[in-house]
Amino acid sequence: MAFWRSLPLPRRVAAIVVLVLLGAAGFLPLFGGLGYEICVASGVVLPTAAAIATALELSGRSDVTPLRCVARGIGNGLLLALVAFLTALLHGLRTGPCDLWGGALLFVLTAVFGAALGGVWGAVVAETCRDRKRRRLACVLLASAGPLGGILVSVARFYASPMVFGYDPFFGYFSGALYDTIVDVRPELWTYRAGTLATLSGAALVASALRRTEEGKLALRPLRMRVTALAMPLLGIAALVTSVALCAAGPALGHWQTAESIAETLGGRARGARCDVVYPDSLLPDRAALLLRDCEDELAADEQRLGAHLDGRLTAFVFNDADEKRRLMGAADTSIAKPWRREVYVQVSGFPHPVLGHEVAHVVAGSFGHGPFRIAGSLGGLWPNPGLIEGTAVATSPDDDELSDAQWARAMLDLGALPSLYDLFSLGFLGENAAKSYTVAGAFVTWVLDRWGPAVLRSWYAGGSIEALTGESWAALEEQFRGALRLLVMPAEAMTYARAKFERPSVWARHCPHVVDALDRHADQCREEHRFARALSLYDAALSRDRHDWHARLDRAEVEMGSTDPERGRAELGSLVEDALTPRTWRDRAQEALADDDLAHGQDAQAAESYRELAARTLDEDVARTLEVKALSVDNPPARRAIVDLLVGEPGRPVDAWLGALAIGQWAAETHEPLAGYLVGKNLAQHDQYARAATWLDRALDNGVPSARIARELLRQRAICACALGDRPALDRVKEITEGADSPFGGSSGGRREWLLRLIARCDRGER
Repeated sequence: MAFWRSLPLPRRVAAIVVLVLLGAAGFLPLFGGLGYEICVASGVVLPTAAAIATALELSGRSDVTPLRCVARGIGNGLLLALVAFLTALLHGLRTGPCDLWGGALLFVLTAVFGAALGGVWGAVVAETCRDRKRRRLACVLLASAGPLGGILVSVARFYASPMVFGYDPFFGYFSGALYDTIVDVRPELWTYRAGTLATLSGAALVASALRRTEEGKLALRPLRMRVTALAMPLLGIAALVTSVALCAAGPALGHWQTAESIAETLGGRARGARCDVVYPDSLLPDRAALLLRDCEDELAADEQRLGAHLDGRLTAFVFNDADEKRRLMGAADTSIAKPWRREVYVQVSGFPHPVLGHEVAHVVAGSFGHGPFRIAGSLGGLWPNPGLIEGTAVATSPDDDELSDAQWARAMLDLGALPSLYDLFSLGFLGENAAKSYTVAGAFVTWVLDRWGPAVLRSWYAGGSIEALTGESWAALEEQFRGALRLLVMPAEAMTYARAKFERPSVWARHCPHVVDALDRHADQCREEHRFARALSLYDAALSRDRHDWHARLDRAEVEMGSTDPERGRAELGSLVEDALTPRTWRDRAQEALADDDLAHGQDAQAAESYRELAARTLDEDVARTLEVKALSVDNPPARRAIVDLLVGEPGRPVDAWLGALAIGQWAAETHEPLAGYLVGKNLAQHDQYARAATWLDRALDNGVPSARIARELLRQRAICACALGDRPALDRVKEITEGADSPFGGSSGGRREWLLRLIARCDRGER
């Protein structure tokens, strides 16, 4: 208590403010403990508090030397950082620690450095406000202006460049992407904080060369011909120049980027009628040309769906992988669009690109969006409506799932898990599981589009009231939407798989998501590198933080079964299959892994029975088709050899893609079976060999494949090849079969059929 009373009043008030604000924030799920979110919150609160406290404390004193003022500012910042650190630590003990040392390091590199710099800024403000009228008010305003100015610079960079991340002298680092869960200490943060350290050192060294006159003014100390007296200010100036140089070298160091610096790094550019594609210069010319066509066709299709026209050109930045994308613009696994810049940011993928259409739809919607960001929302678009923003993109460019968005929404309705539409079309969108939010929002916007047309959707997106536009209240709209969902025909297993797909909590409600997902990713890498002991250790670390991490539990058991302890691995997989609390999709994956092990060890009949059982109930078209292929191979020796090499692997050995390709080629050459030809064609298409793939797929199509699921994928792959090759007769043939009386899509739910017909229409429109 004596120490507390000895502290100046501004410092005590600042400590209480920090304790209250960050203590309250710690009760939010992601903010409880030392992690990325509390570091961001501390980086916002601490520098401002330290700056105000220091400015108020020092502006009324003229007996403190400049060097002591700087030291006092740094000391105040460190004191407040200690309060914040202990607060976060206590919350971590309450909720359970995630990554104490990693979190502490991130806290030091963000909040601690920022708080110290805030204190130094407060010392500068104190000198500025020393003789002003209304000194205290001036101190508060100017002290707040420094951290606030840094935030405004980051917002300006976000608006004027492809960046979504931000490095800031005060708050440190903001990743920018809401759905990227892996946020760690990167080399860029170390080099950025080297600049902050240079700034702090330079301020202290320059202050040491100053003195305070009897009138309280600052003046240079007399320069005596001593090395130390001359060296201190020179070193201070050198440190400040170093800080400025590091700031200027931002693009090279990864601290900030521009569209030009990203384009220069990627190196490739293709220009079409309305699209520009910036891509890695390592990409082959034919793939780059196909990317450009993809962009042009998607733009035209999205405009037709929304009844809109995008003025100007659209630019697609395409990155090699998630790491490059994260380094250059901030979002790793999350694809991003900036409608006001008419730009989208995705990773290299196969044709047609799986998410390019969704991001292009955001930009097209920006043609009738409002506000500076050209999005849906209130207050001139400054308060976003994420449900309407994402729902419009989903409705405009749906994915190729077996169930449509409306059917998945119906399954949620049957489960009693369908969220309120009023809440979903607000910031409540972010509180739900992302898959649930996107799916229901897309289903509702599709319903609005089909019932009232694009004009109503455009007006709603542009800031109009959906109630005024439709003449219905939110309650009536919700009732009618639910009534439309109840009319849909649903597969028997829809509710079971919807529960598994949509009941996972959102990232905001998970415990330690950043640490758990990073551990899982590292473990997966070790598994791929055959470092099995290390992989098991990392999976254990993830499970110690989240016992419901089904990914870690399943993959850990598979690693044991395939390498270190087969009996224990099979037992763990068996317990997953029998555990009623395990989501259905993970139970199915565990059962498939056991069946794969049976097939690899010659238990063919048992494996085939499991494959058929799983294929009969799963709603994942790709998974079910793969299961059927495995089951069909059991009684066919050439097929069995090929499928084991391609999809299962021999006992104790991982799958080898080269062996799989060789075995499938031998099978196709020896037997000429349609299933073998289909697999050859599909794999050729996945390697961009569209002309060669088309030949094999046509043979399989002419001779007939053994199941409707395989036939559906055969048509899908043939349409992709035809689209890539500009083969209109082949597109017409696929369309005719798809819509015919004997279509293999006859018994399916319809989601993938709709996707295929949309692709055919898009490609046909592009050819015309």
